[in-house]
Amino acid sequence: MNALEEKVCRCVDEMREEIIGFLQEIVGQASCNPPGDTRGVVRAICSKLESSQISYETFLVDEVHESVVATINAGQSPNLLFNSHIDTVPVGEESRWTYGPFSGEIVDGKLYGRGSADAKGSVAPMIMAGKVLQLCGIQLNGSLSINPVADEEMGGAKGVKHLIDTGKLKPDMVVIGEITTNEIAIAEKGIIWLEFTSYGRTAHASTPWDGVNAISKMVKFLYLLEEELTERFAARRHPLTPPPSFNFGMIKGGVKANVVADQCKAVFDRRILPFETLEGTLDEVNEIIAKAQQEDPEIKIDVKVLDYGAPLETAPEEPFVQTALDVCKEFGIKNEPVGYQQASDGRFFSEMKIPTILLGPGDPSLAHSPNEFIPVEQVIQATKMYALLAMRSLGTIS
Repeated sequence: MNALEEKVCRCVDEMREEIIGFLQEIVGQASCNPPGDTRGVVRAICSKLESSQISYETFLVDEVHESVVATINAGQSPNLLFNSHIDTVPVGEESRWTYGPFSGEIVDGKLYGRGSADAKGSVAPMIMAGKVLQLCGIQLNGSLSINPVADEEMGGAKGVKHLIDTGKLKPDMVVIGEITTNEIAIAEKGIIWLEFTSYGRTAHASTPWDGVNAISKMVKFLYLLEEELTERFAARRHPLTPPPSFNFGMIKGGVKANVVADQCKAVFDRRILPFETLEGTLDEVNEIIAKAQQEDPEIKIDVKVLDYGAPLETAPEEPFVQTALDVCKEFGIKNEPVGYQQASDGRFFSEMKIPTILLGPGDPSLAHSPNEFIPVEQVIQATKMYALLAMRSLGTIS
């Protein structure tokens, strides 16, 4: 670490109370999705950006989904983007929380609250890293954009995807603030939601043989699908991510107990590895549908794609990854890349072939749980890491 970097880290230590106080402030602004109203968080963020003399724009979609793009050295190239989300999942049963879900209470070095880790615990240090760079007079040889976004928890259409589609984000390198215990993640699984519809023929329940029960046919197909995929997935692995997976999340069919159901729908969540594709997944599913129909010609199944999020993978030899790993080394953190367990907005940038990593404080196993918390020391450490990563990846002008 050179003298300038040491100065920046000392500045972070001196601003410790402000960093943690800011995180408490934005945790205190409820932004559960649904409905996804992030306006309160954005007001707090804009106030901090103004006091830091960092220019910004806000973008409002559907009246409540508000995002921010703040930039240091706007117009300079290359552009490094810090992106993280300010919406959260709902609180759930509040009685299961020991501390108030929007209290930001600190107990034994842990800051509690919904979104404290996922992902306001990354948003606060990203913004404060920008402030520290300004206070220390660091002249970056490029531009740094800080982008707290709405709607990540519901797919990102009203958040980062909207900003990309409207040309507001054009990064050369991306850091996604997600919970990685401040390690560098370079791979995550993709998401495919499929809706299966089975068809039958109605009849009176007293003579069910006069009809074809769409629910029974769906159950038969789902059993085969589970059996086939479980066997196939046993040999399918990626070195950094969890195994491929699937979940039958919803099923609905029929109109009344005494009527043979003529239709049944099931929604299927499939998590694909970085080397798997949407097309390959559909081919595999259709192959299993064909097998089910061979075994039972009365099975009629349609499949529809409800949602698709591409997997993320950045090559470990990518210079940006190596720079990030070197930063990890400064703080005694494992300087080998890891995988991310969940999904993130990083997939949008990875799909555009932009070098993308995930880096942020917190334990990923706590995401979406009651009593969500983040270790305070990891937040301070993340602030230093973000600042140093900006300096090293963009370079500085002496």
